[in-house]
Amino acid sequence: MAESRRIRNLGILAHVDAGKTTLTEDLLFLSGSLRSLGSVDKGTSLSDGLEVERKRGISVRASTLSFAWQGVQINLIDTPGHVDFSSEVERALRVLDGAVLVLSAVEGLQAQTEPLWNALAARRIPVLLFINKIDRMGADTAAVLTQLRRTLSPEMVLLNQPENEGFPEAGIAPLSAELQRELYEKVAATDEELLGLYLDEKPLTPEAVQRALTAATAHRSLFPVLCGAAKTQTGVRELLDAVVSYLPDAPTDDEAPVSAVVFRLDHDPKLGRVAGVRLYTGSLKTRDLVENTTAGRSEKITQIKKVSLHRYEDTGLLRAGEIGFLCGMPQVQIGDILGDPGPVPGNYTLSEPLLSVQVLPQDEADHTRLAEALQQLASEDPHLSFRWVPEERELHVKIMGVIQTEILTEILADRFGLQARFSAPTVVYKETPAKAAWGADAYTMPKPCWAIVRFLLEPGPRGSGISYSSTVATNDIKQKYQHEIAAAIPDALKQGIRGWEVTDLKITLVEGSDHVLHSRPGDFIIATNMALMNGLAAADTLLLEPILAFQIAAPKEFLGKICADLVHLRGTFAPAELSQTQFHLKGSFPLATSMDYAVRLGSLTGGKAQLSQRFDRYELCPPGTGISRPYKGISPLDRPKYILKMRGAITLSLKE
Repeated sequence: MAESRRIRNLGILAHVDAGKTTLTEDLLFLSGSLRSLGSVDKGTSLSDGLEVERKRGISVRASTLSFAWQGVQINLIDTPGHVDFSSEVERALRVLDGAVLVLSAVEGLQAQTEPLWNALAARRIPVLLFINKIDRMGADTAAVLTQLRRTLSPEMVLLNQPENEGFPEAGIAPLSAELQRELYEKVAATDEELLGLYLDEKPLTPEAVQRALTAATAHRSLFPVLCGAAKTQTGVRELLDAVVSYLPDAPTDDEAPVSAVVFRLDHDPKLGRVAGVRLYTGSLKTRDLVENTTAGRSEKITQIKKVSLHRYEDTGLLRAGEIGFLCGMPQVQIGDILGDPGPVPGNYTLSEPLLSVQVLPQDEADHTRLAEALQQLASEDPHLSFRWVPEERELHVKIMGVIQTEILTEILADRFGLQARFSAPTVVYKETPAKAAWGADAYTMPKPCWAIVRFLLEPGPRGSGISYSSTVATNDIKQKYQHEIAAAIPDALKQGIRGWEVTDLKITLVEGSDHVLHSRPGDFIIATNMALMNGLAAADTLLLEPILAFQIAAPKEFLGKICADLVHLRGTFAPAELSQTQFHLKGSFPLATSMDYAVRLGSLTGGKAQLSQRFDRYELCPPGTGISRPYKGISPLDRPKYILKMRGAITLSLKE
């Protein structure tokens, strides 16, 4: 008989300061994994493992911690709440079986709450909601529940209610008769048998209601809501019971082929690169060879570990449904799929970095060490998109917001012993072809080389990214060289003729040839880069700018001033929704004009407005706006020098 194992990979998500990390400490303490509670304020919380997290009292990286409750193994992933670190949330979403979304009973829905909810919905992840801080002055669980039903889903069901809300001695109580009737109605509507009993006015047993609610939660037909106060552990035991009762188990098929995804990377001084993986099916043992499907190579696992209270523990075995940490894969990247890709869910992009900064060492002698440190950090967070331009001695990264540069400064100092400063952030523009054009190149000299290519470049629909196809037969360009061409395109388009990444472009390879004697590996990479840049120069390009969607809630007397200010920022918006005392306004504006808008809005309204904003799209810059920048490094348009550089025939001296 197969061994019965119950596992939950559970995410804790929230807007910053909703009490998520304190709640995580409570869960660990109640389960017996911690002997004493840590404190975010004192920098002693277990899930904040980095020095910078303990100093600042905010989560920067997702942390994985394990404990057991009622016979269920729970792998808990505590994610950062600040929008600047949402890339950590993106990666965690891919490995979850269920989630707890934490809100404050005072602030209710906040800027990051709705994007988190949308991400959970896109991945079809079952969710419990925990309304925290019922002990704070101004707490109003009923108002927050109304917000949730209006903004996120009408299918929210309350499982308990607060007592003495808004006071330090606040507690929780069973539902009133009226609220319990409402709960039973909602649950019965999801189950035919219960609905029949309910309509016939026959009693519904608590056991039958719980079974139906469990099924409805797993299918995201209903979303259980609990309340409490993590600071005093009020309602936390009930939340743990709900996690076990209502969220689904991870599948645990050890006999199926191996299927796993790498969702994080760590660099350990002794172990080297350590890959955090979620194993969906199959099992892995130390010294196993596993196929890295993404990279097209085999990987040998030298050690298998699990994390217990921030310490690696050797296990030698990883089984379906579990999260573990694998050693021995020096080239593995975040997002790599190991084995069968079928069971692995797709990725979800919660946000993308819209600002670029240059990183400068305080001591020029540290330039190379700083580049290596940033390269390592970018492997752990690919959103940094680190670029090293040796010819110009420039180091660039992309960021979500200014606080990220402050955190990076501290990490570079604490972890690498490097002092660095960051330039003022620049908006990340993109460019797209203005019209269709041909791009060609015949790279046939100096021999040995031979790569002839001709592309048709056409503008793509806004938001379509890059698409590539070939109409060239393999007897003209062998398949192995066509693979080179396809692989070269993403790098070739990282900079266009205006210095920005190229997007919304359809590329078709229409002509070309190789040579049986003279074609060499890499020839078609060089030819592709030059041909595409020639095509972009012939087409000319237009700048695209990032646009943010916003929501504003403020007293009605500020409506005129706010609307006038938004027009000044090139903002657009729908007619305001008015209530007795407030208005709600939805619209969008360019990031370039609104980088300091939160401060402006606070000043304009005396701090009485609420603002949420998120990246929405890229769209064409109006004439006279946007910033072009010089090509970094040697441009493929400088054909002779570019060829010499790519062939290693010249080495440019670094600028002093």
